[in-house]
Amino acid sequence: MDSAIVFILIYFALMLGIGYWARSKVKSSRDFLVAGQTLGFLVMAVGTFSSIQSGFGMIGHTANTYAWGLQAIVAAALFVPLAFALSWFLLGSRLYRLAQEYDVYSIPDVIRLRYPGRSAHLAMAVAMFIGAVAYMTAQVTAIGVIVALIFNTSTTTGALIGSLVVALYTIVGGMLAGAWTDFIQGLLMVATSVGVFFIAANTLGGWGSMLDTIAAQDVSFLRIDATQPLTWIWSFVMLAVLGAAAQPQLITKFLMLRSPAELKWGAVVAAVAYAVTTLFALGVGMATRGLTMDGRAPELENIDSTATWFLDNMVSPTFAGFVLAGLLAAIMSSANSFIAVGASALMRDLTGALGIRVRRELLWARTASALVVACSLVFALYLSQVVFILGAIGWAAFAAAIFGPLVLGLYWRRATASATTAAIVFGIVANLALTVLTAEGTITLPAYLQSGGAVVCLGILLFAAVSVAAPSRKSSERFAELAGDRTMGAGRVDSLVAATFVTLAAATAGMLLDRWFLVYYAVPVLTTVFMLMGSLNRRDLWSRAMVGQVAVFGAALVVLFAVSHAALGGGGTLGGLPTSTAIFLYVIWPVTAVVAPLLYTVLYRTWLSHDLDTSAVRESAQPTRAGE
Repeated sequence: MDSAIVFILIYFALMLGIGYWARSKVKSSRDFLVAGQTLGFLVMAVGTFSSIQSGFGMIGHTANTYAWGLQAIVAAALFVPLAFALSWFLLGSRLYRLAQEYDVYSIPDVIRLRYPGRSAHLAMAVAMFIGAVAYMTAQVTAIGVIVALIFNTSTTTGALIGSLVVALYTIVGGMLAGAWTDFIQGLLMVATSVGVFFIAANTLGGWGSMLDTIAAQDVSFLRIDATQPLTWIWSFVMLAVLGAAAQPQLITKFLMLRSPAELKWGAVVAAVAYAVTTLFALGVGMATRGLTMDGRAPELENIDSTATWFLDNMVSPTFAGFVLAGLLAAIMSSANSFIAVGASALMRDLTGALGIRVRRELLWARTASALVVACSLVFALYLSQVVFILGAIGWAAFAAAIFGPLVLGLYWRRATASATTAAIVFGIVANLALTVLTAEGTITLPAYLQSGGAVVCLGILLFAAVSVAAPSRKSSERFAELAGDRTMGAGRVDSLVAATFVTLAAATAGMLLDRWFLVYYAVPVLTTVFMLMGSLNRRDLWSRAMVGQVAVFGAALVVLFAVSHAALGGGGTLGGLPTSTAIFLYVIWPVTAVVAPLLYTVLYRTWLSHDLDTSAVRESAQPTRAGE
C-alpha cells in the first residue's frame, strides 16, 4: 500500500492547495455558497457528475453488479446520463434566470421566491439540513473505510483524517474550492474508470471472452429478467432518473454559472462523463463474477468488498493506489457539496424562514459548515442507531420532496405552497417509516416492490393532487410575478403536467400491483414529456422544429423499449449478450447518454438562448428578496 499512500498524500495536498487558493477569492456568502457565480460549463458539468456519482456509484454499483449481474447496471446506472439531460432541459435556463434576477443561492431560496408564506420555505430548509447531514454521515463512514484501508489504521482514525481534509478546503474556500476540487476529482474518476475497465475485462481475455465465461456458467447474470423482479428493476430506474434531477448537489450547480452560454454543452459533458465512470462498476463487477466462476476468486461473503478485493489481487500496487485515490475522490466530491448545502440551509434558509436576519454571513456560513461536519462525525462514529435513521433519509426522500415543488413548480402556475409542504413532509416521513419498519421486521414488503421508486412517484402525485384540490390564488400570483405573463402557453403546461400525472399514476399502479410493463414504458413516455416541457421558452412557447426532434427521439426510444421487450426471454444473442440486454447496453445506453444531451445543445442554440440575454436579465434584476 506504499504507492497508495503516496497517491493519497499527493491528492490531499492538491485538495488543500485548491482550498488555500480559493480562500483569497471568497469575500462574501455569494462567493462561499455559489462560487461567486463564476463557473464555466466544463468545471460545472464535471463537478455535477462527480457529486452525483459518489462512493455509492463507484463502490455500491460494483458490489451489486457482482451480486446480480447486468441487472444492477440497468437498474441503477444506465439511465442516469439521461437524467442529466432531463435536468438541463427542465432546470437549466429557468434556474439560471432566477439566479441572475434574485439572490438565489439554494433550493430553499427558490422555494421562498416561488411560493408565498413561510411554511414551504421552512419545510424545505429543514429537509435540506437533515438530508445534508444524512448524506454527509454516509460519506464520513465511507471515507473512514477507504482511508483506514490505505493507511492501515482504524476506521475512526480514517474518518477523522478524511473528514478533516474535506472540512478544511470546504470551510476555507467554500463552493469555489468545492467546485474546482469536484472538477479534479471527476477527471480522476474518469481516468481510473477507463483504465480499470480494460484491465478488468482482460483478466478474462477481453470483453467477449468474459461474457462467454459467465454465460457458460450462469447466463442469468447477463439477463435483465433473472436475479431481481422486473418490477423492482424498473422502479429503481424511475428512482434513478427522477431522483437525479432532484438532488441538491446537482440543482445548486445551475446557480453557479457565470453566463447563459455555459448551459450549452454542460449536459453532454456530465452525461458522457457519468457513463464513462459506470465502466468501473461494469468492468470490476462482471470480471470478479467471472473470476469466481472460473475458480480464480473466492465467493465474496461481503459484496461491498468487491472493488477492494479486485484491486488487492488483480492489479499492480501502483495502479491500485491510483484507483483508490479515484474511489476516495468519488466519496469526497459528494461530501463537500453536502457541507455547503447544509451550511446554506442552517445559516441562510432556516434563519430567513424564521425571520432572523444574519449579519456577517460569510463567517456564519463557515461556522455552519463546521457544524455540519461535526454532526456527521458524531453520528457516524458514536451513534450507530442515528446513522441508520439518517441513512433512511436519502436519495428517494430528496426526490419526493423536491421534484414536484421545484421542477414542476418552475413551470406550473397552479402549484401551491401547501402542496409543497405536503410533498416535503411525505418524502421525509414515508421514506423514513418504510426503511425503519422493514428493517425492524414490523412490515414485510413484497420482493417486487422497490419502496424508493414508489415513494418518489407518490410524492409527485401528492404534490399535483393537493395543488389541484386546494388551489391558491397567492401561489398563482407569485408565479406570475416571477415569470411574467405566460397566458399564451399556460394550456401547454397544464397538458404536460396532466400527462405526467397520468403516466406516474400508471407507473405507481404497476409498482404496487407487480405490473412491470407499466413502469417500464413510463420511462420513455416521461422522458418525452419532460423534454417537451423543458423545450418551452420564457413565454411557454415551443419551436416547431424542436418539438419535432423531441417527438422523433421519444418515438425512437419507445420503439427500442418495445423491441427489447419483444426479445425478453428469447434465446437470441447479440454481441455476447442476450438480445434484450444487448439492446439496452449497446443501443439505448449510448443513445440516452449522447443523443439526449445533444438535443439540449440544439435546443439551447436555436431557441432558449434568445430568452437568456444577460443584459436584459440584469436590467430587470431586483435588489431585494421577493416577498421582503
